Amino acid sequence: MQVFEIHKYRGDELQYVVARTNKHSEDYVKSDVEKMNSLLTPEMKAEGIRYVFALGTVDSMTRKTGDRRRAKKETVQLAPTG
Repeated sequence: MQVFEIHKYRGDELQYVVARTNKHSEDYVKSDVEKMNSLLTPEMKAEGIRYVFALGTVDSMTRKTGDRRRAKKETVQLAPTG
């Protein structure tokens, strides 16, 4: 199964995965990337911010989701109580 992703970059550094889908076509996702890039302000573009289309896999999709859940759980556990 093919998974399409939208990545946010600052310069050459990946910031995070903005979106991930296996329900839309490649052309649909690429169109979304173009729209998102057209909405960037000149200041954001000057900082090197851009959105990029990427191919993903179901395995990486599951692993990344698990990593996010684990990080959120750790954050909750570290929060002060009372």
